[in-house]
Amino acid sequence: MLSSSADLLTRAQRDGYAVGAFNFYNLEILQAILETAEAEKAPVILQITPTYLEKIGATAAAAMAREAAAATGLPVALHLDHGNNMQQVIWALAHGFTSVMIDASKLPLAQNIALSRQVAEAAHAVGASTEAELGHIGGVEDSIDRGNATVGLADPAETARLVKESGIDAIAPALGTAHGLYISEPKIDFERLEKIRTLVPIPLVLHGGSGIPEAMIREAITRGIVKVNIGTELKVAWTRAMKEALAAGEEEPWKAAVKARESVREVVKHKIRLCGCAGKA
Repeated sequence: MLSSSADLLTRAQRDGYAVGAFNFYNLEILQAILETAEAEKAPVILQITPTYLEKIGATAAAAMAREAAAATGLPVALHLDHGNNMQQVIWALAHGFTSVMIDASKLPLAQNIALSRQVAEAAHAVGASTEAELGHIGGVEDSIDRGNATVGLADPAETARLVKESGIDAIAPALGTAHGLYISEPKIDFERLEKIRTLVPIPLVLHGGSGIPEAMIREAITRGIVKVNIGTELKVAWTRAMKEALAAGEEEPWKAAVKARESVREVVKHKIRLCGCAGKA
């Protein structure tokens, strides 16, 4: 059943675990996420970026995600990841998304606050929840260059101001992670995270969760992260399995897709258990 991200994350914050937020890029990855969440009895956040809405076909992507989520009986949020303007946000809300992110992190703080407030008002009017971002989370997210992950970390006081003045439901502060795969071990600024946690009452989100060492994920959750975004690892698992199936001579598309889905399921299962949300549905 569809729920808002705020409902899932508020409970996670109260009970000391995180919810896995998984990006989907096609039907097989969507199926793998939900099948695994059902098997693990875990709440889950389905995410898609504007880039992949365009590649799949926005109306089709929204419809298949809504229908698949509703069929599970699990608490599932359907989340627009990295929306960057009001037009995208309004479209998502009109097509059944229960959560939207506005990424105004490249704007000056005052403009970030103003746009985030507009998004929060629109989302709350239809019972949906909102996420914003502060600072520069580096790397590449679905062909969108996010810059250098080592600069522009979120200022705790500015984070608190953004939250207070915008009315958003969750915040993704830049802590040193990056989108995509890491070429060297990431360095999460845990002291900064703790400071933000003391100033900000709403759920905190960790972007760039693919490839972060398990110990760092666990520590981040211990220090206040309640939503962990996973995307690139799912794409990698799907692509590798498809290549292997095709190299082995598989000519039936659905059989190759089954193998790819099984590979993605293993990643999702591991991340759900790492977040501590198995059995929390």
